[in-house]
Amino acid sequence: MRRLLFFVIATALLVAPALAQTRRNDITINEFRQTLVDLGSFIDAQKGTDFAHQFQAIDDDTLRKLYPAVPDGRQFQSLVSKLNRHKMGVRSGNQARPNFNGVTPFVATPGCGAPNTIIADGGACTPAYPDPTDGAWKFMVSPLIGYVDTNGIPAFSPSDYASVSSQQCSLDAEVTLQQVFVILSAVVNSASPFCNIIPAPFNAICWAPVGAIEIANSILGGFFQDCVEQDGLVNAAKIDAAYQNTVTLDSNLGKSTATLAGDINTSTTILGADISALDTHLTNVDNHVAAEFVTLNANLLADFTALASQLTQSTTLLDATLKQVMKLELEPNGLRGIVPAILTCTGTNCPNVLNKCPEAGCSWNNVGPLP
Repeated sequence: MRRLLFFVIATALLVAPALAQTRRNDITINEFRQTLVDLGSFIDAQKGTDFAHQFQAIDDDTLRKLYPAVPDGRQFQSLVSKLNRHKMGVRSGNQARPNFNGVTPFVATPGCGAPNTIIADGGACTPAYPDPTDGAWKFMVSPLIGYVDTNGIPAFSPSDYASVSSQQCSLDAEVTLQQVFVILSAVVNSASPFCNIIPAPFNAICWAPVGAIEIANSILGGFFQDCVEQDGLVNAAKIDAAYQNTVTLDSNLGKSTATLAGDINTSTTILGADISALDTHLTNVDNHVAAEFVTLNANLLADFTALASQLTQSTTLLDATLKQVMKLELEPNGLRGIVPAILTCTGTNCPNVLNKCPEAGCSWNNVGPLP
């Protein structure tokens, strides 16, 4: 029996290192132990447990069996470091808290029975967030209050109970808790085959550290579920406020229908009178514009008639002058002369000097009597 037990334990110890092949981002066994101790310290600070001491006592061989289930040692180490560096002290709900954008942090919803009340963050009537004085709720969120990761991102800010009641867990807080929970779950599941091949009661030494890790992981899972529950409470309060606001707006809309109809009738009467006055004014403007067009048309007609007359006189004068030039060209040198009337006529009263030519027409030295 002892030989069989020795063979089983030796086989388990040999198989575990074979599974732990060299991977990127691996950490040493001592670093793995220290990471588990840091995780235990984080949980101990919240729950008053003694996981840090239990994890410190796990032997190297057991850790070598558990470590291959960790997909990325450096990432696991970093995630636990985030948790372990948090300042998790619970703050008093009575302490002074800062205002954000001049708005007092939200508290539980006061009485909202007044008619025509719109529920809004920062208003006199706020969404029905968890009561910050409720003992059960305070017990749930206490481990999460004060959560600040290595980048300075808090789970809640500010972190007194009255402020936390209206906040959801930060994305960083939820993701960190969830990732650590998944990694430790894989570690526990991977240990089962090794512990199961060792017959009782000798397998107790194998299950003891695995059980401690599983319990610690359950606590972390509880923290994650607390974040999810707080998110749900805040979302439910906002959804309920949106529903109440919809009912209020619908009710106010129905009550104002009659008043609105009366206002529309009154406005219609006033608008009709205004339209009638506008119509009269437009008629007067139209008449005035028509009269102005008649006057303008008469003035333009007179101006065009005068211009036409001037053009006729100018054309006739030009024609008579050109005929005088033609006659001078036909007259003999030394006998040329201008008809005196050409110099004083203005157009239609100018003589046609070529009429003095013989019946056969004007020709050189045959232009009829000279002036």
